[in-house]
Amino acid sequence: MERYRGKAVAFVRPRRAELRDDVLFPRMDEEGVVIRTEYSVISRGTELDLYTNQMHGRGERAQWYPLLPGYMPCGSVIAVGSRVTHLQVGDRAVGSNLLTDFDERYCCAWGGHCEYVVVSRHSHPALGAVRAVKVPDSVPTRYAPLAVLGAVALHGVRKQVRPLPGETVLVVGQGVIGNMAAQLCRLAGARVIVADLVETRLAVARRCGSQETINASQEPLAEGLRRLTGGAGPESIIDTTGEPRLLEQLLHLARVGGRVHAQGMYLEPVSIYIPETLFGRNLSLSATAGERPEHVAEILSLMADGCLIYEPLLSEVLPVSAATEAYELVHNHPEQVVTVALQW
Repeated sequence: MERYRGKAVAFVRPRRAELRDDVLFPRMDEEGVVIRTEYSVISRGTELDLYTNQMHGRGERAQWYPLLPGYMPCGSVIAVGSRVTHLQVGDRAVGSNLLTDFDERYCCAWGGHCEYVVVSRHSHPALGAVRAVKVPDSVPTRYAPLAVLGAVALHGVRKQVRPLPGETVLVVGQGVIGNMAAQLCRLAGARVIVADLVETRLAVARRCGSQETINASQEPLAEGLRRLTGGAGPESIIDTTGEPRLLEQLLHLARVGGRVHAQGMYLEPVSIYIPETLFGRNLSLSATAGERPEHVAEILSLMADGCLIYEPLLSEVLPVSAATEAYELVHNHPEQVVTVALQW
């Protein structure tokens, strides 16, 4: 089949994003769909790492410039393969993590800010069009990409944390993943405490239902926990910051026999003295990364049903031509934005 060629955001060097108009996209096939992007959302974690030259991997596995970033596009389906049954032309769909069969002039990491999103057996050998998830009618297109980050949170909460009704869960970091993780734990019946260094993100968390908050820039995290739990500590801690030293500290704050879940991207080694933490306090330490289409579909359903509050998480929408300005805003002004969408 004919290959699509079009526009894409490219990181051409650290802290420089350009809109290229000659990018060759993966091949379509009978198990694929093509989505014309209307909005794509910036990931504060993964994408800012690459934007600032903190590559995920070393040696031959490291990314390189110019690279095609992003993994949260949403738009209208304009082509459907003959073997696809869950989508049809005219539907809105969220694509994610386009991995292979891209223009060889670019490193794909992971090609989400593109004019056309081709999800096929060529781009996703194991999944094909299943990787594209239909958006419910009641979820506005600009917000739908947030479901991918919500799905990352769901993966960790569902697979590893497994909060029980009445348990206390501390969620550290109130970006989109941390905010969604807190909401999901609360839906499971847990008492949720959230912490962040930025008061405006805590204000967003309160708008989304998290009423017990700790501003870690004004009060030490351990003192805040003692204030709110009477010294008992939480049964579970979810860290979404990706800060190795903080993760080490959190192993001393969970209740004996509790669980600590690493949900951030830790690009530096984490130092753990096991006798005083995992052994001495009988803790469980876990980690998850990424998500699957069924997780995205579940988050979209929760958004559609009003179970998840998502509007405050998208702080601003900028034209895709202002990509560098958008990344600089997200990078330099966490007090102003949770995340930003690019409009195509």
